Amino acid sequence: MDTTVRARLIAIAAKKQKAAIVYQGIQVIDVMTRETYQADVAIDSGYIAAVGDGYEGEENIDGTDQYIAPSFIDGHVHIESSMVTPSEYEQAILPLGVTTVIADPHEIANVKGADGLQFMLDDAEQLRLDVRMMLPSCVPATSFEHAGASLKAADLVPFVNHPGVHGLGEVMDYPAVERADADMLQKIEQIEAAGKLVDGHAAGLGAREVNIYGVAGIRTDHEAVTKEEALIRARRGLYVEVREGSAARNLKEVLDAVTESNASRFLFCTDDKHLDDTLREGTIDYNVRYAIEHGIKRETAYAMASLHAANAYALQDRGAIVPGRRADYVLLTDPDRVVIREVFVKGEPVARDGKTIITSPKVTVPPNLRGELKTKEITDTVFELPLAHPKAHVIGVIPKSIVTNHLVLDVPVVDGMFVQDTAQDLLKIAVIERHNGTDFSAVGIVQGFGMKRGAIAATVAHDSHNLVIVGTSDAEMKLAAERLVKAGGGVIAVKGEDVLAELPLEIAGLMTSRPFEEVGATLEKLNDALDVLEADRSFNPYLTMSFLCLPVIPNLKLTDSGLFDVKTFQHIKTQAPK
Repeated sequence: MDTTVRARLIAIAAKKQKAAIVYQGIQVIDVMTRETYQADVAIDSGYIAAVGDGYEGEENIDGTDQYIAPSFIDGHVHIESSMVTPSEYEQAILPLGVTTVIADPHEIANVKGADGLQFMLDDAEQLRLDVRMMLPSCVPATSFEHAGASLKAADLVPFVNHPGVHGLGEVMDYPAVERADADMLQKIEQIEAAGKLVDGHAAGLGAREVNIYGVAGIRTDHEAVTKEEALIRARRGLYVEVREGSAARNLKEVLDAVTESNASRFLFCTDDKHLDDTLREGTIDYNVRYAIEHGIKRETAYAMASLHAANAYALQDRGAIVPGRRADYVLLTDPDRVVIREVFVKGEPVARDGKTIITSPKVTVPPNLRGELKTKEITDTVFELPLAHPKAHVIGVIPKSIVTNHLVLDVPVVDGMFVQDTAQDLLKIAVIERHNGTDFSAVGIVQGFGMKRGAIAATVAHDSHNLVIVGTSDAEMKLAAERLVKAGGGVIAVKGEDVLAELPLEIAGLMTSRPFEEVGATLEKLNDALDVLEADRSFNPYLTMSFLCLPVIPNLKLTDSGLFDVKTFQHIKTQAPK
């Protein structure tokens, strides 16, 4: 804080000067003491100057029937999963009360490496939304699939001291940590040397493994999916990021672990959330509403959305309505339902009544980030799956989860080939390498989409983001794949010979420069197409499909190199023993 500003704030707090703005008699949601009380709140020079009685401002605002709370912090988010750029994401997210995000750009980094990372930093640099980037720790995510780039510790050095970089992103390569891999430890050490933080990714890990993460310097985890997993992490000093995204919805189970005694170890995040879900239900505001309905004390829920995240990420200048902190706040008319009237960043209004009231500066997308799919030739044989007998390993979709079941089922086999059977909900899933034009591709069997016809496909396929297709027939899968190759990436739904809906993603096959409202509307058309395909709408099939390629999340996944058993951490054949 500038000395001149500090002196002015002291004078205001001492009631020797008027503040720029004073909310008189407003209800303060105090996340420090977890109580709500009436007071005057003085705002000046972008800071909270004072909280108390008898303060006067150049502008006095009647706070009757209004509430003031710290604005929200999303503790872990991949902006690319919104399918828009950081500057468009700002326009969508500010009206929801989120003014700070801890963002991991490892999606675009897995496709375009350092160039993708630089674009995200550049586009976020001038925004009112405070985007704190975490350098991708695992590019590629594993050695079991083929990504578009590789980032070693040395490749991250030029970014470590960038002002927009806040730490090292989710360390998902647990085996590298346990074997004390030199490059992984170097990534951690160079971030710590810069005074920055390390995020975790402890999917499926137990107490022993969490201990290893702790001594490795990892301090957060967003992968707890049960009460027991959350408590294991909290008891060992990790901050538990309670996640509610589009595919992974863990609020209900993990909130069962939260008590008034341990709540300081819990905060909220979204991880991966599609823009249509964001516009329909919100993000961190949704989490707060749900937590209150779940029985969490209101002030504690707001603390999880602000103060606890600020503490977890050493952002001591924000996260509470107390003197000396940044004036990042929301004005509410109904705090239990999180009805936000206005949003402020550094004391300046940025959104009102569900709309942004600022413009977002944008950077030009470099030509080398424009989508171009370099796949093998998409022939009919690409989607064939030979089986000698009916017994096969099958990926079992778990609705609203990125964890899958590892099933062994009897499946239809005709002339030595697996054939889709919608009556048993047994469909094909294919992953085709799309970065370097190699021959890597694989076909597996998936159950749980409920689709009766058609195919869906995307170039959003965590974390290597190859081309993934799920379909009821090979011909429709081929059509979907060919259309996305022609478009340079995107998301698509087809039926027969018709394209029902399509969202081109021209930036690395992951994002588009289109306005967020247009993207949201197109995503709704893709959702409507699912009804035509008679897919299960109790979860998001597109996002669920994208996570069926991620070989660091239990239990069974498909990469471009084949079916992958996460428990044994090795590829297996689709054919199971008789």
